[in-house]
Amino acid sequence: MQIKRIIKSIANVLTPLETQTNINKWALKNKILRWTGLKIGKNVAISPGFECLSGKEDSITLKDYVALGHNVKLYNFGAITIESFTTIAADVTMTNGGHDTASLIPFSGEIKIGRGCWIGHGVRIIRPVTIGDNAIIAAGAIVTEDVPAGAIVAGVPAKVKSYRELPAKIWFLGDIYFDSRTFAIAT
Repeated sequence: MQIKRIIKSIANVLTPLETQTNINKWALKNKILRWTGLKIGKNVAISPGFECLSGKEDSITLKDYVALGHNVKLYNFGAITIESFTTIAADVTMTNGGHDTASLIPFSGEIKIGRGCWIGHGVRIIRPVTIGDNAIIAAGAIVTEDVPAGAIVAGVPAKVKSYRELPAKIWFLGDIYFDSRTFAIAT
């Protein structure tokens, strides 16, 4: 496990500069992180400070065109899947493990984040949950329950505030846009 920590530290040093929004600049870092067992799709951007549990990297899947902000922490006691075109802001923490409050017996389950989601700054996802496609989690929210597709949730605990009206194309990173219905690159 120590070697995986070293590999992740090396990858962290190789993070492209903030001004380099060209998604292809991230390929070397992703290649190195794949050596730890992380399943990383194409054109993924992982900012500095990314952390996950050493020895459990193979339970994390980042699909194509995922962006993780600074200091994202994934405490992956079970599977964590982040679908395509999802953007996760800085200082987001996810954990899918916990303890039964009566017996203190540990449990874990999957966190599944749909396509085209936006997870705001400082969000905490603290249980096994599913977040539907195109959902938005407002900054500082604490998510403890499933979030429907297209919902905008906020608060502690997070509750549905409204639903998104989706344009035909949505900005992802740099000069990349995706189709909000097909999740293909939009021109």
